[in-house]
Amino acid sequence: MSLKSKVAVVTGGANGIGLATVRRLLTAGAQVIIADLNEAAGQAAEASLDQAAGAVRFVRTDVTQLNSVTHLFDRTISTFGGVDILFNNAGVLGGPRFPEAGPSSWMKAIDINVVGVMNCIHVGVPHLVKRGGGVIVNTGSTAGLKSSFLDPAYAMTKAAVIGLTRSLTFLEAEAGIRVNCVCPALVKTSLEANSGGHFTDADRKAFLDGRAGRSDQPSLSPDDVAEGAMRLIEDASLNGVALKLAVGEPPELIASVAPQKV
Repeated sequence: MSLKSKVAVVTGGANGIGLATVRRLLTAGAQVIIADLNEAAGQAAEASLDQAAGAVRFVRTDVTQLNSVTHLFDRTISTFGGVDILFNNAGVLGGPRFPEAGPSSWMKAIDINVVGVMNCIHVGVPHLVKRGGGVIVNTGSTAGLKSSFLDPAYAMTKAAVIGLTRSLTFLEAEAGIRVNCVCPALVKTSLEANSGGHFTDADRKAFLDGRAGRSDQPSLSPDDVAEGAMRLIEDASLNGVALKLAVGEPPELIASVAPQKV
């Protein structure tokens, strides 16, 4: 899939994996909308990247709110005329460990990591259809491929994202839209800091204590994951796959299993 003059929407695009992917998309010739809740970071990203006279624009977006997502796609259409690529990357950690943690932490993870992805796909697919198809990439995690005792709520949300990805493979036959999922292990980003802003002091202490020492472990860079996301976007043979990425291991494409008959 050539990305020249294609239009991409990247949620969580103002930093980390999202921003690294925005850079790669621009280099490949795409026009990009950076969707993020962090207005200051989004505006800074647009200012630093817009070297090609309007190739990238920031739209403040809360993926948990359907009207905000609708506004995102309306702005994308009015700015660039259509949408070909949707990268659902916005996400947060689950918070203090479930089941000790209460709903205020894990419901936020569900709202952003699962409902946010569904909102963007629900609103975005009709726009991709108008362009004759396209590709959706969702950010999952290796935590969604296996158990995670550290953060069960986060693992559950990422398993849901992987399951949704695999269950939307029919979109290729029906609408020319491929749906894939990039599943990184530990990545060196600001995800931990961005996840705890709404916690109480006690919950934040429990959250950080549970992650003590993780920053010292070998980790992927945001660009490592962006490279994987680009592979899923550009390779027209890939649909319904989860791309597992971990330090010291070769990338692993995990194909979707056959769907249920009933």
